[in-house]
Amino acid sequence: MSCFPNLFSRKARIQEDVSILPPAYSSLEHAPSVQLSREKSNKQVFFGRIVHSKSLKDLEIFNKAALGVDESGAIHFLDDKVGSAAEACKKYSGFEQAACTTLKPLQFLFPGMIDTHMHAPQWPNMAIGMEGNLKEWVENYTDPLEASYKDNDKARRVYDEMVQKELENGSTTVAYNSSPHYQATNILADMCLKYGQRAIIGKLCIDRNATHGNVEVSTTQSLEDEEKAVAHIRKIDPEAKLLSPCIQPRSLGFDSPELVAGLGKMCYPKTQSSPIHVQAHMCETIADFKQAQKVHPGFENYSEIYDHYGMLHEKTILAHCIYLSDRDIDLLVARKSGVAHNGNSNTCLTDGECRVRELLNRGVKVGLGTDCSAGYGISILDSMRSASNVSRHLVIHKGDPSLKLSFEEIVFLGTMGGAQVCDMQDKIGNFEPGKQFDALVVDVGLKDNINISGWEHDDLALVKKWVFMGDDRSIRLVYVNGKLVAGKDR
Repeated sequence: MSCFPNLFSRKARIQEDVSILPPAYSSLEHAPSVQLSREKSNKQVFFGRIVHSKSLKDLEIFNKAALGVDESGAIHFLDDKVGSAAEACKKYSGFEQAACTTLKPLQFLFPGMIDTHMHAPQWPNMAIGMEGNLKEWVENYTDPLEASYKDNDKARRVYDEMVQKELENGSTTVAYNSSPHYQATNILADMCLKYGQRAIIGKLCIDRNATHGNVEVSTTQSLEDEEKAVAHIRKIDPEAKLLSPCIQPRSLGFDSPELVAGLGKMCYPKTQSSPIHVQAHMCETIADFKQAQKVHPGFENYSEIYDHYGMLHEKTILAHCIYLSDRDIDLLVARKSGVAHNGNSNTCLTDGECRVRELLNRGVKVGLGTDCSAGYGISILDSMRSASNVSRHLVIHKGDPSLKLSFEEIVFLGTMGGAQVCDMQDKIGNFEPGKQFDALVVDVGLKDNINISGWEHDDLALVKKWVFMGDDRSIRLVYVNGKLVAGKDR
């Protein structure tokens, strides 16, 4: 046969596909719950409904199309002119023996979702502590929990569970904040590599103003330990197939001028032409801004402090950005830095409402974050819903209907927008040929919360039903770099 069909029955998968996962990128042991393999070819062809964002306004949905993935995990073709996977295998040279998957009538391929802001050590605190404001939440819940990650065994337990759960919920790429412990940060990187998740990871740097001992011994030690975390990530994934190191100040109210200056220099290693990723917080609350000005006097705008120390560039991810000045926005555009919008957590802590429409109109890159644990949603689906709701509340408050985000826009923010913020837009975010196959197989025909009765033949309605009503039960298979890494039918 020229093409090996797979209709997603568990029995068929176990009999036909005995190991879809090749060895891990490092020497770390990778033991999936069910080992699968493709017969005769590592190339794959998927046929059925395919959904992805081409732009903020253009959500492209093919009712029937074929998508081919080569041995490297890259997308080779996306073709809506063929009538079956078998026909695609015949049409494209080298795919004659590809493993084929034909989606069920109520299934679709969707790009892997991208979480641009998530605090890994705060995973155990999900849904706890939302009664107070940001300062109260940090001092009563965040600081004591993050300080506890000096226990490496705890880090292994928490991160082993968390990374798997994140993948099950469709987050194929996550920009993780860690704790002020390079050992725990390295464990987080190990877990992402073990389970096949794409991630941006850095050790959190704090040398003042934290409570419960969640502060580093010295500025010098903080910088040295950040370098250790960066070195570890480069060692275990030298080709950066999955992991990207980042520089990570907690925020300017918790980092001295000496620390931020050292981190800024670390952004531009002599061994590479482009800067290292930066993850930081900015303008989350008015009090946050005032504290930053107190620690870094002489600056009128938050962004000017980061820019002064060389930390604003195309790989900079800035969380929240609620109380931005015009000067802040101008600098973000000029430096091509991105914003991680966390609508759920900003609402839970009553921080405020990020003006996403204004940022988009002025050319700022915007993606979505879950902001665990200030936000209680672990899925970017929830972040899409929250972004929609925050924009609607801005309409209510300001009387300007143009501030409302459309459905097409929130899907873009959760996929391609996140890729842009992570400076990975040429690698992931949609199904353009040449990009890596980070994807979800979604099924809206299950006995769960999604009611599709009467809408079975409306492609856009099925996607809307999933975005606003779906959860991890709908996510049947999860692929990263073309490898099957999670999902209910794995």
